Amino acid sequence: MQRKPVKLISPPPPIETKRLLLRALEPEDIEDYFALYSNVKVTAGHGMTPWKDPEQALHLMDWYAQAAIDNRGCRWAITERGPNRLIGSLGYHAIEEEHYRGEIGYDLLPEYWGRGIGSEAVVAVVRFGFEEIGFHRIEAIVDPDNQASAGLLRKVGFTEEGYLRERYFDNGRFVDDWMFSILRPEFEIQHPKE
Repeated sequence: MQRKPVKLISPPPPIETKRLLLRALEPEDIEDYFALYSNVKVTAGHGMTPWKDPEQALHLMDWYAQAAIDNRGCRWAITERGPNRLIGSLGYHAIEEEHYRGEIGYDLLPEYWGRGIGSEAVVAVVRFGFEEIGFHRIEAIVDPDNQASAGLLRKVGFTEEGYLRERYFDNGRFVDDWMFSILRPEFEIQHPKE
């Protein structure tokens, strides 16, 4: 079967939803990006140590900018429509072009949890991944302690596939990964275009 190649757009184009504007990360986002990953509640959900230096934000933003050029990953800032302040981020990494798949990751400041913002953003970026990038499968790996993230993925139609035991050594311990995925035909049935 012939398929068009998986191709990222650099920088990622803006995506508008009912309440959100997802846009490329900008240099002005460094302080807000640092605030996001220096928040212990956010980093606990990723099984990582909170950032201590704003340079870490700059480093990750630079990594995503280069990854988009290299077709390896991309990241959007999550902002509410109107205010242009970064309240979270999401995007793709671990892209395997030859298999038409990528891994999605996301984060959100705790004061925005429980309002449907995360699921609204994830649905928009998953749609973009299937329709514009060309994925057939999108994966998400969750820290097993992060039940809220697992719930978000189930809510938007991802299927739990199982645990990858002690897959990473992080913060002095071996940790499991909890694998979820969604296929393009499943997404199209669950989230038809309006």
